[in-house]
Amino acid sequence: MQRAIFILFINLLITACMSTFTTYQYADGSANVYIIKSDSLEYIPIKPEESSTGFYSGGDPKKVSVTLDEYRSLRGMLEGAKKKHEIHIPDRIKTSGMITTFSGNEKTHFILKPGCKEITEIEAALKKLLD
Repeated sequence: MQRAIFILFINLLITACMSTFTTYQYADGSANVYIIKSDSLEYIPIKPEESSTGFYSGGDPKKVSVTLDEYRSLRGMLEGAKKKHEIHIPDRIKTSGMITTFSGNEKTHFILKPGCKEITEIEAALKKLLD
């Protein structure tokens, strides 16, 4: 009986810890969206009818599994960019990047200055995981 209660407690603890992972959404300079979860990466491309030109397509949507280490690496890049206030801008413009975080009931976002190295690093890491 004690063993069953202990196993139930451990399972509840693991489940509670798993649900505390922050989900990130990254929108690139063309408005393609990447959803980063602790176990997956989803790419949601912009369609021509949604683009400012009416012609641009971000390609095909894709969803892949990620390891906890890959998630932590992406999280480190995103959180690092979040802390560098000098690369933030107040309004979204073409070629800027936008990071939105969802943690529990909290939602925050910030916009990265076009051309900053953090955008290049984040996008390279996302593309590598999707390939």
